[in-house]
Amino acid sequence: MAVNKSKPDYYSILEVWPKSSEAEIKKNYFRLAKLYHPDVAGDKPENRERFKLINEAFGVLSDSQKRREYDESRNMKGGKDDKAMREQDGRSASMAFRQARDAMRAGRYDKAIMLLRTAIRFDPSDPAYHSWYGFCLAMTKSDLHEARDACRKAIEVEFYSADFHTNLGFVYFKAGLKNLAVKHFTEALKWDPEHSLAKKILAQLDGRGSAYGETGPIDKLISGFKKIFVN
Repeated sequence: MAVNKSKPDYYSILEVWPKSSEAEIKKNYFRLAKLYHPDVAGDKPENRERFKLINEAFGVLSDSQKRREYDESRNMKGGKDDKAMREQDGRSASMAFRQARDAMRAGRYDKAIMLLRTAIRFDPSDPAYHSWYGFCLAMTKSDLHEARDACRKAIEVEFYSADFHTNLGFVYFKAGLKNLAVKHFTEALKWDPEHSLAKKILAQLDGRGSAYGETGPIDKLISGFKKIFVN
């Protein structure tokens, strides 16, 4: 089978891994088709082209025979293309993270969660993606156990990050675990004594026992700091 070097990376287009199941491919196709449909994203040339590629990718990856032939053509290209794919995945992850930061600054934590999942899918090795994913889950109270695990994973990689400890402290705050929250805000200040948000939160928590797990002063404080907190 001849290799078409100009053939796009259908897996990257659908934001899935080469080993993703048919169900995962189908799920992501419908999500992206809805997101980038010109009627939704705007009838612009770039949106029409993206929508066309999404449908083209799904047409190949949803058909077992076409997918097998496509995978064979990818394997024939060898190591250089593997490196290129890793680099492309890194760029896709970085772009999703930048968009997630913009969403966080705008207070769109639900959108940021979706974008951070994409960043993690493309590059699960970056601890920042996991930490901010956990933070956004806590902001929306979507899944505090998953939020905790994501923030812990980030700290396992970079235990010296004041931001990561602050994020985990906020997750514990939302879960109503005051002692653990204080522990991680204090740990954040150990690594960065001038970390503004950790200092402000500890001042709020100092002996007053705010209404943990509910919207209150800490949530408002977080929102007030988001432009410099997500730098």
